[in-house]
Amino acid sequence: MPLSTTQKGAIGQFAFLSTAIATGNGQIEAYTPVADNEGRDAEIRRHLKSLPGINVQVKVAFYSSTAGGKAKYLDIRVHLLKKRVQNDPRLWYFFAYYDRKELRFRDPVFLVPSAVFHRMGQTRVIGGHVYFSIQANFSPTTHDRWSSFRVAPKDLGKRLLAIVDTTGLMATSVMTHLAEDSVLVGRAKPRAAKKLRAVSGRLRVMPADPKYGLIRKAVLAKERISAWYEGHLRFLSPFVLGTKAGDPHVLAYQLGGTSHKKLAPDGSPKNWRCLRVSELTEVNVLPGMWHAPGIGRSFQHCVDQVDVTAGRPPSARQRQLRRAA
Repeated sequence: MPLSTTQKGAIGQFAFLSTAIATGNGQIEAYTPVADNEGRDAEIRRHLKSLPGINVQVKVAFYSSTAGGKAKYLDIRVHLLKKRVQNDPRLWYFFAYYDRKELRFRDPVFLVPSAVFHRMGQTRVIGGHVYFSIQANFSPTTHDRWSSFRVAPKDLGKRLLAIVDTTGLMATSVMTHLAEDSVLVGRAKPRAAKKLRAVSGRLRVMPADPKYGLIRKAVLAKERISAWYEGHLRFLSPFVLGTKAGDPHVLAYQLGGTSHKKLAPDGSPKNWRCLRVSELTEVNVLPGMWHAPGIGRSFQHCVDQVDVTAGRPPSARQRQLRRAA
């Protein structure tokens, strides 16, 4: 007698929970709802920490698809009521293929932010229902639209904890930047006041844009971001953040998604992007997924006043004096 849909769902959910807890080094707390009325199969939190957790919707296939008789693909299709599509930064999708012979997930599995899956995976809308699909290649040497979200099952717990830590900060607070017309009031010692007057004409306060705060954190933590820019969903590793002629810009390496032209092979200098922060939309941090290309940049014209780079943050004096070539 074949497994029912309900039985398959239970197997996938329990396999996800056991894998997450077993690979979380004792740091994962997992909770499941009595009734899954909100499209959330599990809540994952860090043990004994007050930060909010994340929610995970588990979707598991019990078969794989083939293309050309060779390549193996994870093929999962989902449909939701339009009113129940939630682009929540705390909601992630877990996609995997469960091998019934080996009683485990096949490597890799996929963790995708809900907003990204709903954008990339949507296939059609019929009436009040929205249809989505993911068709992801299992091969570690291929680069398709879902390759940025691969996770080895042995690293599942570590990745979930990284997402919990970052999303807890991202969804509750954003690094504060004062408005451009803000004034800081305080009493300086005479010697310090002289130095302050000398540099005051060269200092600017960064714009009060929540996106800027998210990107700044991603640069410092060496984490990828996803964002829409000029009509394309892009996956980026941000390297340098600051201003160009007073306008916030970020120098990033694009490693996935789409662009006006087809992306060059990984590592190509053609994939560097200079982006205006104000034109980036739906910015999301993808924790634990930093990517540094094999070919770096010895010079750049994207940012002329550097705020932070993908290393250690520059000191105040360095920010005043350092200018990109």
